[in-house]
Amino acid sequence: SLKLLTIGNSFADNALQEFRPLSRAGGKELVYLRANIGGCSLERHARHLREAESGDPAGRAYKNVIDPLTGARRDFTLPEALAHQPWDVVTIQQVSTGSFKRETFQPHADELIQAIRKYAPSAEIVVHMTWAYRDDHEFFQKGDGFTPAVMHERLRENYLWLAGQYGLRILPSGEAMHLARQTPRWSYVPDPGFDFKNPVPGALPDQRGSLHTGWIWRKDQASGAETLRMDGIHANTAGCYLAGVVWYRVLYGAASAPTDFVPKGLTAEDAADLRRHADAAVAAFARN
Repeated sequence: SLKLLTIGNSFADNALQEFRPLSRAGGKELVYLRANIGGCSLERHARHLREAESGDPAGRAYKNVIDPLTGARRDFTLPEALAHQPWDVVTIQQVSTGSFKRETFQPHADELIQAIRKYAPSAEIVVHMTWAYRDDHEFFQKGDGFTPAVMHERLRENYLWLAGQYGLRILPSGEAMHLARQTPRWSYVPDPGFDFKNPVPGALPDQRGSLHTGWIWRKDQASGAETLRMDGIHANTAGCYLAGVVWYRVLYGAASAPTDFVPKGLTAEDAADLRRHADAAVAAFARN
């Protein structure tokens, strides 16, 4: 069994997406609470912590969260979430836009770690390593030498540095994504035959090999019209499964992840290949 609190953002949600069914498939009892806010940085989590401790209503920032004890949705402060029950593990992570910038981590990570040790003293703190964006993200189109490989190298160094400061373990989701992307099967190549400037409504480019959400049609809130947009940040089903396997291996101390669960949209062969990359990442960080 595992009692898990995540203090993060949508990247933690991505990992939880397939970690939950993997837990069921492995016969594990998972109790979890999400203190996740989309796009939330360590700085913002620390700010909400200070607000809550000072009695500022703005500290009740974790909205509409499912209470694992009651199943009802409610709002939490971070101290309330930490003291909710005796957690086995509490995860922390930096927002992806700051993950490759060392100066964005402190003193905010220290504030959160001290709060976890205060309000959830029995919990192990584990650092979740996030991942680099897809090759066609706007960050990499400026001709300044900033590439997905550079982003990964910097964020990897930063997460290792943070974990090393406090003697914490790492959930190497970003490392698994990086390893997979070095192979032909998971190397994304933009579809040369797709008309991105004048797309046929509802049509999507070939995105085989992508571990990110990529191109999707979404309704514009202002006009109500469906528009083609690119999400090179978040994980798609394959990427979520890869991260979920990493979490399963590390958090349960398991030698392998269940093989009888394959998410809809993945083949058994692809799932097996992704498990191989997750295993390699976990093995590499077990030695660090």
